[in-house]
Amino acid sequence: MKIIEPSVGLWKQGDDVKAHVAKCARVCYGKETGNDDVTINTLLKKHHWSMFRHESVYVIGEFTSRLAIALERYSNNPYINWTFHNNKLYIATNGNFCLDLKECQEVNAHAQILLTYINYYRVSEDTFFNDEIGYNMMRYTFCIVTQISTSRELNRVSPNNIAEQSTRYVYENDTICSPHWLEGYNIVHNIYGKYIVYKDGKEDNDINHKVFTYFQSCKNSFDNYRFLVNAGLHRQDARGVLSIDTATKCIYTYSINEWKHIIKLRTDNAAHPNAQIIANMIKKELEELGYEFN
Repeated sequence: MKIIEPSVGLWKQGDDVKAHVAKCARVCYGKETGNDDVTINTLLKKHHWSMFRHESVYVIGEFTSRLAIALERYSNNPYINWTFHNNKLYIATNGNFCLDLKECQEVNAHAQILLTYINYYRVSEDTFFNDEIGYNMMRYTFCIVTQISTSRELNRVSPNNIAEQSTRYVYENDTICSPHWLEGYNIVHNIYGKYIVYKDGKEDNDINHKVFTYFQSCKNSFDNYRFLVNAGLHRQDARGVLSIDTATKCIYTYSINEWKHIIKLRTDNAAHPNAQIIANMIKKELEELGYEFN
């Protein structure tokens, strides 16, 4: 059994939107590489359009009254954000929303007008980021490694823009994500099968028995999971015995304002310490991009 630390990585979309969406989608299947074209075509064919919520679509264009009427139809849609400034229209949305517009454009004139406008005035991620208005409407994708229990905390966001590794793919990878209460400790698995805990180079007997019980329980859950699978039970059914501290990888894409709201909730004193660790890591990444937090 392996122990890994929680981590956060900012995934920039860049110019290759297709590669970005495919990379996010592959996380669900426990893969890191693959054929982008095949992945995208499969997502489209199976109508797995939620993965395209990780595609950020940015627009800076001329304001028209006709478009304003079309936008009004989507004023309550959580997947599109827009603002007017100096007779310019700024839009930040996602690929899933654009696919929805494309699907209904033949029977919805407003959808056709909006989709045509988005396609015509779409700008790059860098162009939008370097504009003062666009900068405060940016969307960011983070890859997060944490415990399943913590991902459940982070998943309670609406609307959801999530891709999470399925627990069906932990069969060959007995890995837990170290919980907050083990921070600062060095854990050694000795030849007798016991977990020995050290802090500041000395064995910590006070916490040792707790750690042994915890890790032995996690190890047993992986052993039981593997036994059930080998006995013929489907992985998606056998995973019920796994520890909720089993490591998972998640992809989240939200606007800067949505991220600020999430961080505020998950850095509050009432939030679970594991969630606070992740939220503070994301906060640090965004601060390095120049965003300020109260």
